[in-house]
Amino acid sequence: VHMSNLAKAIRSADDHQDLDLANYSQAQVVDLFNAAFSEPLPSSKMLRITFTVGGGKKVRQKYGEDLPKYCREALRALGFEEDRGASACIECAQSYKYQHDTDKDLKFIHVFPRIDPAAAAAASKGDGAEEEEVITVAGIKLEELPPDHLCTIVSMDTFLRLVSTQCASFSQRRALSKAMKEMAARFKGFEERMTNMQPLSKEEDELYNSAQFLPEKVAELEKQLEGMVEGGHLTKTEISTLISDLNDKIVQVDEMITKQTESGKKTTKLEENRAAIAAKIERLRGATPVVHRRKHDREILTLRKQLRDLDAIENSKALVSLEEMKKLNQRPNILARLAQLESEGKGWYDDAVPKEDRLQEKVVTKAAAETPASRGWETAPKRPGGGGGGGGGARKTMTANPWGVLSQD
Repeated sequence: VHMSNLAKAIRSADDHQDLDLANYSQAQVVDLFNAAFSEPLPSSKMLRITFTVGGGKKVRQKYGEDLPKYCREALRALGFEEDRGASACIECAQSYKYQHDTDKDLKFIHVFPRIDPAAAAAASKGDGAEEEEVITVAGIKLEELPPDHLCTIVSMDTFLRLVSTQCASFSQRRALSKAMKEMAARFKGFEERMTNMQPLSKEEDELYNSAQFLPEKVAELEKQLEGMVEGGHLTKTEISTLISDLNDKIVQVDEMITKQTESGKKTTKLEENRAAIAAKIERLRGATPVVHRRKHDREILTLRKQLRDLDAIENSKALVSLEEMKKLNQRPNILARLAQLESEGKGWYDDAVPKEDRLQEKVVTKAAAETPASRGWETAPKRPGGGGGGGGGARKTMTANPWGVLSQD
């Protein structure tokens, strides 16, 4: 296939492609990749474009020794990143990976290009083509995958990025950790069934074979949670909840120590474990809580106040002026904007965020309104000993995630 035709074939692909770059020079690789991958492919689903770039003795003469290198350099020049765990999911768009298949004795470069679903939909509508097949994993549409499913199948690099952006708070990350542990338990059950020659369902088999580094991801989350505890990245409510959980653990350990003592067994390790838990509780009691703020908190509070004002007008028993009544026409726009901001502010496991840590308006008494300590838009109490007034002891650090942590000195 002529190079220009090959580029056209790649850009019109509606499924994964396997292509051969035998006898391609460096200049031809650059031209092909520029023509094929400079712009997103018009596709409604993620694609994998696989190029054969080398092999063993039987085919070695057809491929230059540096062909894999030429492919890597051409892709990097287009902004692609190498991801050894990449797969055909949207999070891996604009990445590639190298593979030496020892069974086939061939070398491959797998490319996961950017896609443009809107362009694909427009082309499909114009051509009267049939609707593209829906991509599913374990029977669930790719775009509807729960966070634990998605984290199970993506590469480690993508997993770390998702955790950072979607689970910035301790509560959210802890909820993800619990879900991932449950997923790991499911996988253990899958393996036990397969060992006993019991078949998995189609959905279970698909999920099992799509997984990447699940034990490592579970361990990484545990490490991150411990780091957040030791690093002082918990809110007042999260600290209180964790202390309560640790106290429950001490009760359990005490019961185990009692049983061991009664049976004449050693309790050294249990006592060491208890001491470590108690020490962690003491550190938590002395920790300074952080305050979570979302990017659009002030605007959300303003919009909520506007809605209350409109409610007051609508429910007023007194005579209302025409100008006041006209304000009611603003309600649809206010509601739409509020819904947009609140949706943008949600990461994963938003329900796990304690109520006390959510954006709320404090009921301000007349006496409190006269003091500078009234800061109704904060979501957690002032740092003890920080003095009154408008939060001078905090550094405002706005992160890309709406639950970005605000550290305090």
